[in-house]
Amino acid sequence: MMRRFVKGRRQRGQSMVELAMVLPFLLLLVAGIIEFGRAYYQYNTLSKAVRVAARYMSSRPWLANERTNATRMVVYGNVDGTGSPILPGLSTSNVQITSRGGGTTDTNPPRWVTVAITNYQFQSMILLVPINVTFTPGVEMLYVGLNAAY
Repeated sequence: MMRRFVKGRRQRGQSMVELAMVLPFLLLLVAGIIEFGRAYYQYNTLSKAVRVAARYMSSRPWLANERTNATRMVVYGNVDGTGSPILPGLSTSNVQITSRGGGTTDTNPPRWVTVAITNYQFQSMILLVPINVTFTPGVEMLYVGLNAAY
């Protein structure tokens, strides 16, 4: 009976030592999962913003002010360009609106409209998990606005 009691006393701190050894790896794993979740969220937000702007441009007159409105829509979520950007570090210089096929005027609009993000750098919040990724989502839609050539 006494021998059993002594054996239990020797193993009393074993769980604490195991936890101290495993805890840093578990915390690093959780931090990595959080950062990958943030990266996925930011890419998804950019993809949705680009899609909305492409839909907007595909039905509007092919004018410079409409392209400016679409650029603001990507960055700020509205055509007025008010408020803060939808993601940190996103600016209108990251948005590129181009045409393909057809013309480049309101009377002779393009056949396709492309809205894309160029060089948006994901910024990692946790220094132990340095994710260095450049996001470049883009969408191309058929132009269906005024004077469209179907």
